[in-house]
Amino acid sequence: MSNKVGPLNVFVASTPLQLISCSEAREHYGCDGNRCILILARPDNRETQSQMIYLADSLGWRGHQTWFLGKTSFYLKFLLIFRQLSRRSISYLFIGNKNSWVHEAFYLGLESQRVVFVDDGLATVKYYHSVLDRRFQMRMSAGKKRTLAALGVRLTQFRDRNSLAFFTCFPLDSAGPISVQVHDFPVFRRVFKSGEKTRDGGPVVAFLGQPFGGEDRLNQLKAQIELVIERHREARIHYFMHRKETVEELERTLARFPVEIRQAGRPIEVEVALSGEQYEGFYSFASTALFTLKKIFPESLVYQLDDRMLASKLPYYVEIVDMLRSTGVETIPLAQPVNLD
Repeated sequence: MSNKVGPLNVFVASTPLQLISCSEAREHYGCDGNRCILILARPDNRETQSQMIYLADSLGWRGHQTWFLGKTSFYLKFLLIFRQLSRRSISYLFIGNKNSWVHEAFYLGLESQRVVFVDDGLATVKYYHSVLDRRFQMRMSAGKKRTLAALGVRLTQFRDRNSLAFFTCFPLDSAGPISVQVHDFPVFRRVFKSGEKTRDGGPVVAFLGQPFGGEDRLNQLKAQIELVIERHREARIHYFMHRKETVEELERTLARFPVEIRQAGRPIEVEVALSGEQYEGFYSFASTALFTLKKIFPESLVYQLDDRMLASKLPYYVEIVDMLRSTGVETIPLAQPVNLD
C-alpha cells in the first residue's frame, strides 16, 4: 500500500458469500481499486479459506489489495493492520459479519465516513430486525475488550445508529434508520459466465447442505432426501456439502440413499456456473444458496423444503420463506412427523 493519498475503502470478509458481496459492493459504490483494502478475517476452516482464496483470485482482489488475517499470530497481525488503517482516512467500511468480534473490532475501532453491512447469509435478516427492534448491541465479550485495550485498540461503544446501510441480495425494505440497496450479482454473473451445458449423463438434481438444525438436523435430513428422491426417481442426486459439514457424518447418515456426496472446493454458485451440468432442480431447507442461485440463475428451478421441525428453530422463518417465494423459489411441504432410523 504505497499510495497514501486519498481515503481508503476497507472490506472485511470471513466467508465466501461475504467476499462475493464485497466484490459486488466495490463496483456498486464506485470504489477505486487503488483505494480498496480487503481483509480476509479468520476463515473458520481450510475449506472456507480455500474457497475465499479462489474467489479473491477470480474477482480481482489478490496482490497488494488483500491482507490475510489468519489464526496464526492473529493478534500481532491484527494490531499491525489496525494501526495502519487507523492512520488513514476511510471513506467506506464494508462489514461482512456483525456477529463476529473480529469484524466488530474494525466496525467499532476504525473511523469511517460510512459503514455498509454486506450479506452474511440468512443472518442478514436477523441483523436487519435487530436494528429495527433496537436490539443492535455490542457482541464482543469483556475478555476480548480487555485484550484489545491492552494492545492499545480503542473501541467506541456506539456508532451512529440513525443511518445504517445494508447491501444485500435479500428483498428487504428500507425502514427506520436502515437504507437498503438490493443487488442481483452483476459482477459475479459477468466473471463466472455460464458455459454451454455439455454433460449428458442423464437428469441430475442438486441438494444443498446446510449445518442448521442442531440435534434434529441429521434425522430431518433423511426425510428431506427421501422426499427429493421420491420426486425425481430417474435422476442422480448430487449432495453439495456445506463447508461446515463433514464427509464422515454425511456418509453415515445417508448410507442407504442413492446420493453422491460432493465437496466442490468452490462455492456452489461457481460450481453451477462452470460445471457444464444441467440441473433439474435445487433443494434445501434453509440454505442461503436458495436465494443466490435463484437470483444468479433465474431460469433455474429452486425448491425450499418446508420442514416444520427445523422451522421452529430458525428466527424469522415465515419472513424468510415469504422472501424466497418473492424471488421465485417454490415451497415444498415435508410431511411430519418423521422417524427414519
